[in-house]
Amino acid sequence: MSSAELHPLWHRLAWSSFISFGVLYLVIGALVLTVSIRHHTNDYHDALSRFTRDLTAEYAASPGDLDEMRRQFAIDVEEHGRENVFLLLSSPRGEALVAESCSAHVLDEMARRSLMPRQSTYRIAPGKDTPAIRVRKSTFDDGNILSVGWNVATDERHLMRVGTMLALSLLFSLAIGAVLGAILARRITSPLQSIAAAAKLISNGDWTARVAQSHESREISALERAFNMMAAKNEKTLADLKALADDIAHDLRTPLTRMRGAAEITATRESCSPDALQLAVTVSEESSAMLDMINTMLDISQTNSLRDRSPRESIEMVSFLRDILDLYSASADEAGISLRAELPSCPVEISAHRSKMQRMIGNILDNALKFTPRHGVVTVRLAPAPFSLSIANTGSEIAPGDIPFVFKRFWRAEKSRSLPGNGLGLALAKAIAVSYGWRISCRSTPGEETVFEIAARQQPA
Repeated sequence: MSSAELHPLWHRLAWSSFISFGVLYLVIGALVLTVSIRHHTNDYHDALSRFTRDLTAEYAASPGDLDEMRRQFAIDVEEHGRENVFLLLSSPRGEALVAESCSAHVLDEMARRSLMPRQSTYRIAPGKDTPAIRVRKSTFDDGNILSVGWNVATDERHLMRVGTMLALSLLFSLAIGAVLGAILARRITSPLQSIAAAAKLISNGDWTARVAQSHESREISALERAFNMMAAKNEKTLADLKALADDIAHDLRTPLTRMRGAAEITATRESCSPDALQLAVTVSEESSAMLDMINTMLDISQTNSLRDRSPRESIEMVSFLRDILDLYSASADEAGISLRAELPSCPVEISAHRSKMQRMIGNILDNALKFTPRHGVVTVRLAPAPFSLSIANTGSEIAPGDIPFVFKRFWRAEKSRSLPGNGLGLALAKAIAVSYGWRISCRSTPGEETVFEIAARQQPA
């Protein structure tokens, strides 16, 4: 699975918190609801048991005395309320002998179910004018049946309210868990994102990138310190390597200059044989090429390190570009390439070093002419505000996978390795552009054109 398909870590932490809160509250809610149900069930079962026991004792004291049972029913109904107590003494055939109830429907249901021997306790579902009733029945020795009903509607409504409150509390708990989980997860992963951003900057060439200490936790702080130490050591190692390479390149210039001078002197001697003359010319040409490469490398290093403190000058880019195009027009005509310019009619002033601008634009223009086929077109475009300069050439193309490497030192595409050059021209152009705080980029459309663009970075509003 690619990194683009992976979910962010803070998503996982937030979902874990959400699910954990939900499961925890479900367990707690189930326990609370179970305890509430058991409590209310025990209450009305105790009431039913007490009523049944007392009425059974009364009937046993005067068996068959219906008047006494009627009187006892009336006392219980008066004490607990007609709407709460439902009493029935029925015959073995289900006929009502003594009854106290505010609902005929309840009495009929109690009489009907008194004939069901296996059902000692049952519930009568609530109707339009009937509450929910829990009934306990008991059979006497003479076959008569006592049915005692207790109104449980209040208890059931209370349990319903408890269940509703638990459900709402669960939703609230899940929402709080999700929000807190997201906040905590973002807070935990924020330092990791900062480290990833700094690592990306370093991979793109900014070796000075560091991570600010977040002080989130001991482990995160240790990771940040270790990352910064690693980045500092890598920067120092790279600086040492660059310094070593610059020193070597600087030291090579003197012997190469002497070799070229000796070869040139040898080539001018009248006594020089043809073979010696050819060797002297070859040594002189190769020495010049190596000196050019070394000087370009030193220029790139000097530009990257910003050691050039020479004052800038004001350059009017329209006339400056016309002069450069005049210099390259002969080469373009010889190669059968049309060299065009799209320049604004108003002056465009910038502050820069004339020599550096000449080298930067010249390197890109030379690269465009080199890879443009015969009868192709090279177009130079200039935009005044914000400053933008682009050089486009038709016909050639750069593979998408090669574009990130075109500004690297010594890098050359496979199809251009047979052409003259050392792969340093575009690297120097980028170094100059970056030293001015500009952005340089390349894009290529297969079969159409390749464009190199230099643009000033827009200031935030």
